[in-house]
Order: sequence, then structure tokens, then C-alpha cells
Amino acid sequence: MTWVKICGITNLEDGLAAAEAGANALGFNFWPKSPRVVTAETAQSVIAKLPPQIDKVGVFVNETVDRIQQIVSQAQLTVVQLHGDEDKEFSHALFNALHRGSDRPTIIRSCPAHIFDKPAHERVPWDPVAVGLIEPDEAYKGKRVHKIHVAENGDLFLETHGFRPGVVSGVLLDSSTPPPRVPKSGRRADPGSRPRDAKTGLARDPGWQPGGTGRTFDWERVQPWAGVINSISKLIVAGGLDPDNVQEAIHILHPWGVDVSTGVERAPGKKDHNKVRAFIRAVRAMDEAN
Repeated sequence: MTWVKICGITNLEDGLAAAEAGANALGFNFWPKSPRVVTAETAQSVIAKLPPQIDKVGVFVNETVDRIQQIVSQAQLTVVQLHGDEDKEFSHALFNALHRGSDRPTIIRSCPAHIFDKPAHERVPWDPVAVGLIEPDEAYKGKRVHKIHVAENGDLFLETHGFRPGVVSGVLLDSSTPPPRVPKSGRRADPGSRPRDAKTGLARDPGWQPGGTGRTFDWERVQPWAGVINSISKLIVAGGLDPDNVQEAIHILHPWGVDVSTGVERAPGKKDHNKVRAFIRAVRAMDEAN
């Protein structure tokens, strides 16, 4: 069954409606610039009244480990979704901070789909080891893939090695503009400074969005890479999904999960309950067909 996340929950009425419609997860956005931002107190008040089996996902953008840990504890989140420019070292630090005995923290890493939408002659700058999705381990008896390459003609091929799961539990492909760089210290960048492109050094548009754009990406062009991600981890698809197109996205990309916010809203942060129900019905119909 496809995992369905309804993101951008800001109030109890919408949260309960999504849960009753059959959502597997609800998302709470803690990025201050989001029109769907909530406080830890608001999220806590909603989560306290949700069914226990539903995943409660906190969405963070270039936040500190300490602040994420604080909000996770206060709001009782069960999943953390990193939607900024957090690197592997940050993910490891967060994993260790959230680890509670035998409970393995669930961290989802957002990845801009435009990274994979490249002409055949361009190399795709993505490595599952570098983002913390998998760890090389020749002794591990599980799946076998390490490096993913693009040949000169654009074909994908795998350099196979043993690996074990990394600290990141899944990849969320979304439509977004490139995020700003964050210092490796884990501290947020100075909010008064304009983010700069890591390659060119040029200042980026201050209106960049790490997600929630309401725009789709080219599913056909990204499909080969979706297959690679599916083979080693959990692929979650977001970006412009709605009740009318989610079946096509599932048909092309075969994701483990889908994530929607704008596509089931009547206004930013306010869900259209009929659209929420229609979206989940469309996903379940595909599950039945498959």
C-alpha cells in the first residue's frame, strides 16, 4: 500500500479529516518562511488528538540539531524531513541526537528533482553514500549497489558493492529551487546574508523555495533515477500532485510514498477535505489496480 502524506497541516480539523480519509502521515512545517508554518505548541496540540498509528512528520529547513531535537520532543514527532541543504555529517549528528535506545530515528531527505533532470551529456551530481542513504559495507549480505554513474551517452549504470542502510531512511523528490548553503557546523546561515550558489558563488534569488511550490517536475525524464532510488531505499514523490494527476505519477515512478500539500488546499494552510479524500481514493485505486 502506498504511503500517503498530507503535508502542511496547521489545525486540528484538517488533521482529523486527513486521518479519517486514510492518510498514513501528516506533515507539520517548521520553516519560518512557509505560509504553512506552525509552532511546536500548535503541532503538539494537533498531534495529541491524532490516531497513534499515523506518522507525524516535522519538516525542517537548515535548522540546528538542537532545535530539531527540541521540537521533536515537544510535539512528539515520529519522523523528521530535512528540506534544506543539510549534509551527511548533519544527518549523522541528528540521527545520534534523536536515537532513543532501540528506536531507530526516521529521517527523510528531500532532494530537488531538477538534479536528475539533465541532458544526456551532463553528469547527475548525486551519490546515495554522500547523502547518508546507504553506507558501503562489503560484509553486508543485503542489496548491492554503491556508486551510480552516467555514461557519456547518458545511460545509467551501477558500480556494485555491498551496502547497509545509512542514517537517512528515504528520499523525497520535490519541485524546488536550489537551497542556500549551510555551514558544516550545523548552524544556520546568517538570515541577513543572501545565499550563494555553491558552484558559481553568485547570490541566489532570495525568494527560493525548498518545496511546496505546487509545481510538478518531468516524471518521464526523472523515471530512470526513480528506479535507482527505489532499488536501494524508499522513494517518496511530491511536487504539484493533486487528485487528478497522482495516478499518473505513481504509474511512471512507482514510489513507495506520495506527499501532497498545495494540491489538496483551498488556501495556504487550509485543506479542502473533499480534495483530500479524492486524493487518497485515487492512490488507493492505483494500489488496487497494481
